[in-house]
Amino acid sequence: MVTVFECSLHGHISNKLKAKLLDRLIGICGTHPFPFFEHEIGFIPTTQTAEGPQRNEDVLLRIKSPIEENDLTKRQWTLCQLGHPETRGRTVTVRPVLYSKITVGDALKFMTVLGYSYAFEYTKKGIIFTYRDILKISITQIFKLEVRHDVSKLTPFDPKENWIVEVTTIPVQQDQVDNYCSELKLFDDSLKGILNLFHVEHLVLQNKIHYS
Repeated sequence: MVTVFECSLHGHISNKLKAKLLDRLIGICGTHPFPFFEHEIGFIPTTQTAEGPQRNEDVLLRIKSPIEENDLTKRQWTLCQLGHPETRGRTVTVRPVLYSKITVGDALKFMTVLGYSYAFEYTKKGIIFTYRDILKISITQIFKLEVRHDVSKLTPFDPKENWIVEVTTIPVQQDQVDNYCSELKLFDDSLKGILNLFHVEHLVLQNKIHYS
């Protein structure tokens, strides 16, 4: 299996500046956004490495699915493995990724069979733009579930209700990473004055568990 990589930049914006960002993105992308609503569940190995630096090497897995507003229980799960970001002085987050659709069976039981236990879950809701079929720009808010696996009752993770902005490339092979990082930085430059994007360090990415 060929290893592929995602390059990304992240930021956040207040409700006050959101309209300006949308106007800028419509002009840059040449299209209007489409709605986005997603359920994500994180899993950790049932038998974890002893506490200490080596635990950071444990492989965390996630499953995620779009949510349909007219049927909140319907799921089309995808298994996700997000590798450790590269650390060699990049100004863009670059990490190996693996996505695999779970087409049959019970996804939660499948994770148990793999030797993984439930760790956290949340939903993301907002909009997505696409740029030249190479970048995905998501503007979302994170919500906590009041009842495990039940997305009908949600609470905003951020009481100020700010928006998370993620600009992510399509998955690419290693020899394409530098070119796509350059595309990402050019896109970042086009948002100056409204939004400052940044790359996320390894521990911050791993600690998305704090959304639980």
